[in-house]
Amino acid sequence: MVTIEGEIDATNDRALARYVERHVVGCTHLVLDLRLVEFFGTAGFAALHNVNVICTDHSATWVLQAGARVRRVLAICDPAGVLPLEESPSGSDHRNAGTRDR
Repeated sequence: MVTIEGEIDATNDRALARYVERHVVGCTHLVLDLRLVEFFGTAGFAALHNVNVICTDHSATWVLQAGARVRRVLAICDPAGVLPLEESPSGSDHRNAGTRDR
């Protein structure tokens, strides 16, 4: 399980993908938890696409846990649902969401 908090944008999107690549070797399953991410730019989507490719290359399954901010960008950038997004947000996602996200 990898938990990310803070911001994912063009300044750190590649670092996220490289981190996952270093740690997915030998793993069969990855849970990427982005529920605490406060800002998620479109570069974050590119990072998630790279994570998808990395997991495929290493024969690892993965699931993405995402809060409202990440889900908003994914609704635009991944309308076909290619990324393995967890079906529904948990109750804590709603409680932790800012007023503008409710």
